Amino acid sequence: MAVTGNSNGREVDFIAPVRGRPRMLVQVCESLAEPQTRKWEITALSEAMAEMGLKTGTIVTRNEDERIETGGGTIEVVPAWRFLLELPESAE
Repeated sequence: MAVTGNSNGREVDFIAPVRGRPRMLVQVCESLAEPQTRKWEITALSEAMAEMGLKTGTIVTRNEDERIETGGGTIEVVPAWRFLLELPESAE
């Protein structure tokens, strides 16, 4: 896991290696209900997806569940409990 910043000063919380698949980008926040938080989290993740050539990203929240289509791919918003239950096996 790592934190990455981009040239715009935004960060992605985690980059997780996943065996047999491209790396997984993960943002974590309590909720996307606040418009400013929603914009910040989606923008940072979208930019990181573009920089890394990935078509998917994940935002882990307390209890929200949503799929967000962006110009560069899909962001899955999932509650923490589901993320932890469905977490793919990590690379060693």
